[in-house]
Amino acid sequence: MQLSKNKRIHFVGIGGSGMSAVARILLEMGYKVSGSDLKESISTIRLKDYGATIYYGHSESNLRLADVLVVSTAISHDNPEYADAVKEKMPILHRAQMLGLLMNEFSHKVSVCGTHGKTTTSSMVTRVLEFAGVKPTFLVGADLNDYGSNAVLGKTDYFVAESDESDGSFLHLAPSIGVFTNLEPEHMDYYKTWENVVDHFTQFMSGIVDRNGYMVVNADDDALCTIAAAFPFDRVKRFGIQTLAPVMAVDLQFSPEGTHFSLQVNGESVGEVYLQVHGVHNVYNALAAISVALSEGISIDTIKKSLFNFTGTKRRYQLVGEVNGISVYDDYGHHPTEIRVTLDGAKRSLNRRIICIFQPHRYTRTRDLLEVFPTAFDAASIVVITEVYSANEQKIKGISGKVIVEKMRANGFENAYFVANKSMIAAKLIPMLNSNDVVITMGAGDISTVGKEIVAQLKSSQSDPVERENHSH
Repeated sequence: MQLSKNKRIHFVGIGGSGMSAVARILLEMGYKVSGSDLKESISTIRLKDYGATIYYGHSESNLRLADVLVVSTAISHDNPEYADAVKEKMPILHRAQMLGLLMNEFSHKVSVCGTHGKTTTSSMVTRVLEFAGVKPTFLVGADLNDYGSNAVLGKTDYFVAESDESDGSFLHLAPSIGVFTNLEPEHMDYYKTWENVVDHFTQFMSGIVDRNGYMVVNADDDALCTIAAAFPFDRVKRFGIQTLAPVMAVDLQFSPEGTHFSLQVNGESVGEVYLQVHGVHNVYNALAAISVALSEGISIDTIKKSLFNFTGTKRRYQLVGEVNGISVYDDYGHHPTEIRVTLDGAKRSLNRRIICIFQPHRYTRTRDLLEVFPTAFDAASIVVITEVYSANEQKIKGISGKVIVEKMRANGFENAYFVANKSMIAAKLIPMLNSNDVVITMGAGDISTVGKEIVAQLKSSQSDPVERENHSH
């Protein structure tokens, strides 16, 4: 399908992070865009400012001027707009298909894939290209702190996109450069088997090689390396910390200011890289971005400068506020691996007591990873877990946040608490806090409201938190 600026493109659920990003790029490129969502949000207000026609509520009348319908996997077939488009034989595209059509207008197409770290790695690649004078178009899963947006139309032939493998739709993208951060069993409600995960990633890599592109692969990830081994060696650029690779980080150092490491390229030291973001996982993200930058001919000095100036993305270990010496952060992590590396990174860098508030995301994920979740919080001293954020899934009998807490306590983690209603968490937790504590809210749902509530209540409270020794872990 060819995109035409004479046609109106209509998005169902236009306020979602992925949908709003694609809509914004289309608007900036001069396309006519309309969309519907259940309620007004920052995203819909922004899109209106860019010229989109926005409808609140879903109705077939919203389609009266539309020529093409864009939907995500979350849109059910009985949605009135979807049903009307089917009846009228209007072209219906998945969000990833529309993103693929957009990307095809660029010659240098970077797609970042993997189970964890996609948003931050995409953002780092964007930042490095920007510092090199290459102003790329980018589309990522969260607002970049340096841009205040998750999508911007650039001025060159580079396009950086975070891919979404949750529903296999990343196969609609045709990048020339593929960045692979890591690979674990995830989104198994869609994939069903590990073999199917491997098959999807193999297909994606095959496409890159067929288009004469190259892949950037984490050499410390066995699953990725096994898949990449099937492709010509010169098409795979490897980076790592533990495994010998052309791009390596050695002598990692952690501090409250961030993380730094010595960078080795082809076995030779090329100096120190300083990051303002924390944790080993962000070293891997940086190495991936460095590998792309070196392959694209960007100098080491420019790479170092750009990464030092990278300040992170929204909801990725983002500082919410500090009151009475207590720091409150918010993080999107919702998989046990993400939780573990974020908490561990905070503990190592800050050397302060860590308190984690976690909202499980989806009943299927909670069920599939139920044996792994209880060990993900070891770096924390206190853990509060609330009820599962359903993300429109049906409740599964016997699966809840309470079960995770019970398993943690059975494993000897005494300071684990279940608070079913997240609006009650602040009242439960604040009496346990000490000055100098670090509180991190985690999850892909709406748990970030709790961090804001804790900051607000701490500010309104006149007394300093009481020192409590009995909650150390």
